[in-house]
Amino acid sequence: MSNNKKLTFEFYQKNDQILYSILTQDIRVMRYITEKAESETEVVDNFKKILHYNATHNDQTGYYKIFDQETYIGFGKLSWDDEDKIEIGYMILPEKWGKGYATLVIAHFLDWIKRSRSLSQFTVYAIIDPKNSASKHLLEKHAFVSVWQGIEDGLPSEHLIWQP
Repeated sequence: MSNNKKLTFEFYQKNDQILYSILTQDIRVMRYITEKAESETEVVDNFKKILHYNATHNDQTGYYKIFDQETYIGFGKLSWDDEDKIEIGYMILPEKWGKGYATLVIAHFLDWIKRSRSLSQFTVYAIIDPKNSASKHLLEKHAFVSVWQGIEDGLPSEHLIWQP
């Protein structure tokens, strides 16, 4: 991995739906998330939820578009769940896979959490498809530990908790 990557993280805005849809309408990206590409209706509905979340949270949590210089590389999220836990997640464009971007995204979010008194006291977790060995390996490299595997919302799921 090159150390000269300088990622920028910006909250998704109303005119960014196309960036989100590039990821979620690609079965290669969605294979281990929902096992299907999103329809246009799902893109619109889910993007509205993203914008609502971003508009109603004024901490560092939210849904981010991620760039390497001027190039869009993917999606990242830090979001609260109903149990006062923070979920970390990411989607990277397929042409950017294997270039160290997911590692940088995870490290960036965990660094934010470590530096934030308001976030560092909460449980941080990730949900993956157990067949996604690449994501599992990356999360384990960052001190995530598997705590549950099963079927969730009809999909195979594995929950990993960050234990720094």
